[in-house]
Amino acid sequence: MTTQAMVEREGTVLLGWMGLLGWTVEIERDGSGWIGLAKRVDGGFSIGGSASSERELVSKLFNRAVRGLALQAA
Repeated sequence: MTTQAMVEREGTVLLGWMGLLGWTVEIERDGSGWIGLAKRVDGGFSIGGSASSERELVSKLFNRAVRGLALQAA
């Protein structure tokens, strides 16, 4: 498996986990970078972010989502 294929698979896995955790994610290209918005399906929480690569953006959104859920549970 190539490095690029592994990176794409890892991003897909993180997006899959976000879906299982109750998030919808919208990602789009913005010039030379990427922007994204993740919203809780129940409408209770949303997060956004930007990054120079799609993989980096997915990672940021996933980390922020998990951190946000942990804060809500506390």
